[in-house]
Amino acid sequence: MTSVLIVDDNADNLYLLRVLLQGCGFAVNEAANGAEALTIARRKTPGLVISDLLMPVMDGYTLLRHWKSDERLRSVPFIVFTATYTDPKDERLAMALGADAFIIKPAEPDVLMERVRDVLSKGSSARPHPDAERPMEDLTLLNEYNEVLVRKLEKKALQLERTNRELMDEIAERKRTEQALRESEERYRKLFHSIADPLFVYDRETLGCLAVNDAAVNEYGYSREEFLSMRIVDIRAPGDAGSLWKEAAGTDATAQMRGVSRHRRKNGEIIEVEMSTYELEFSGRPACLVQARNVTEQRKLEGHVRQGQKMEAVGRLAGGVAHDFNNLLTVINGYSDLLRERLAVDDPTRELLSEIHKAGERAGTLTRQLLAFSRQQVIEPKLLNLNSVVSDTEKLLRRLIGEDILLVTKLNPKLGRVKADPGQIEQVMMNLAVNARDAMPQGGNLTIETQMMHLDEHYCKGVADLNPGEYVMLAVSDSGCGMNQEVLARIFEPFFTTKNVGEGTGLGLATVHGIIKQSGGHIAVYSEQGYGTSFKIFLPQASGPTPGARPDPKSMEMPEGTETLLLVEDEDAVRMLASHILRACGYRVLEAANGRDALRLSESESGAIHLLISDVVMPYLGGRALAEQIAAARPGCRVMFLSGYTDDAVVRHGVLEAEFAFLQKPFTASSLAQKVRSVLDASRQTDS
Repeated sequence: MTSVLIVDDNADNLYLLRVLLQGCGFAVNEAANGAEALTIARRKTPGLVISDLLMPVMDGYTLLRHWKSDERLRSVPFIVFTATYTDPKDERLAMALGADAFIIKPAEPDVLMERVRDVLSKGSSARPHPDAERPMEDLTLLNEYNEVLVRKLEKKALQLERTNRELMDEIAERKRTEQALRESEERYRKLFHSIADPLFVYDRETLGCLAVNDAAVNEYGYSREEFLSMRIVDIRAPGDAGSLWKEAAGTDATAQMRGVSRHRRKNGEIIEVEMSTYELEFSGRPACLVQARNVTEQRKLEGHVRQGQKMEAVGRLAGGVAHDFNNLLTVINGYSDLLRERLAVDDPTRELLSEIHKAGERAGTLTRQLLAFSRQQVIEPKLLNLNSVVSDTEKLLRRLIGEDILLVTKLNPKLGRVKADPGQIEQVMMNLAVNARDAMPQGGNLTIETQMMHLDEHYCKGVADLNPGEYVMLAVSDSGCGMNQEVLARIFEPFFTTKNVGEGTGLGLATVHGIIKQSGGHIAVYSEQGYGTSFKIFLPQASGPTPGARPDPKSMEMPEGTETLLLVEDEDAVRMLASHILRACGYRVLEAANGRDALRLSESESGAIHLLISDVVMPYLGGRALAEQIAAARPGCRVMFLSGYTDDAVVRHGVLEAEFAFLQKPFTASSLAQKVRSVLDASRQTDS
């Protein structure tokens, strides 16, 4: 593909000529005057040049003379394409200076392209004009050259006589031009300094700073004079300067470079900047313009988002695992309870069943931790004063951490209330206390503090899903060994632990993280090796009436009834266990393995169905959809859900906010019997 350099000070002419040439398969470069054309051609030699005659800075005749005097360019064909032709001397002078063709504007596209191809096929003689090497003063063409220039100037000036008045007008025009140029430069200077991002101009050969804007001075802390005595590599972070030297001074540098780099402010602080670099000429020297945008906070936020996505993915996996385990544990714990109650107190088999039951309870605790981490645990949020929770838990914490650790509480008496599950907040405090105890094997101080905090936009913009506002802070700080940055980055990951094998599950802090996120809060960690760790929990301040406490059910009571129940559970073993327990309590139980079968049973049942007991997630038809259809067909039928996890809109935000009752797996025989009875009794009270 032949490269053509077109030279014209008229943008419309350049556009039309470029479209025509590109449409015929040529590669096109543009220049607005002769000086610019020489600069471009000396960087990369074109295959042909097409130039106008009358242009600012350097006209076409002068360009032609320089072209044919250049050892490298003289062999490139030169076509004059002008609309200023009025005299045969114009063409004669152009041809005498070495032009290969002289074409008058406007020209038909076909005619123009035919002349272009003709010139390319013949090529240039590569020999300078015999007069091109001699000074213009000695050429016989001097008079013609001057005549052409004078004629063009006279035409420009409407052929007025060059009187003293005209000269004065010309001087005045020049002054106006200079003033306009100064004003233009002043506008560009103001624009340069008004850009919000730091801008640098540096010399490509020496890397010395040639100019900086006000934003750079404010961002980096150096004065303008200090910048102008520095090199661009001086603001790079230690270890990064060598790569910048290659980028900036390399012979293969592109016209535009982009990327993120680390820069160092005057105070030593390292920031991350997104750089865009553009080549230009500055005071006649090759230079680069650098735009540096501070993206430190943006990159931190992106890191938080990536971490959140990773935790979310692991959470979904953990929730699914917990759901499957809960189904198994429901069967193990349920049948072990039933068998244990049938045996005499002194039967040795009873002790074996008790051990099975204890193991099942420990496994149930593990699944609850997984559900808390994945934010799929059923919660009962209440309006709480964290001071009360701390006071109620203080005795337990003192026994938990041991006598060699001093527990100190600093509670703000004017603390606002939060909406959270009290059991979960106690679990958070216990997990953090255990974590602090393990970090202080030789003893130390554990401080629990409550305080009101206002989180502003500046703080919240660096944390995903955190809104500005009033928060209640709970801080748990220790004087232990602290953590390095590598450990600190992973502390909330499930199953990550620095303890020896068998000494911990790695779920303690993961559970804390899940509980706080599920409660709409935020947890921040500050730690330094040798100086201890501080966990700061921020929960949104809440308002409203405090709900009454629910009475705790008696653990072994098995209330009975005679109502008809529709039990829907896709796990056969769980369904068989629940059916066995409920029938033993006197209920009439209809069983279905999924929502579709349950609808058929409901349609075929002529009598009343007093309670639907359904799993939440099932094939064919889920529990939520089943409940809606049963309620529509049987308005008097109550609903109770069973599930090993709660990823469903009915109960996702807690039992207190749900329309239906809920029982978490794994459940015991007594908890199932008590829950069913309480739902049926509540239904009778509502009806009466």
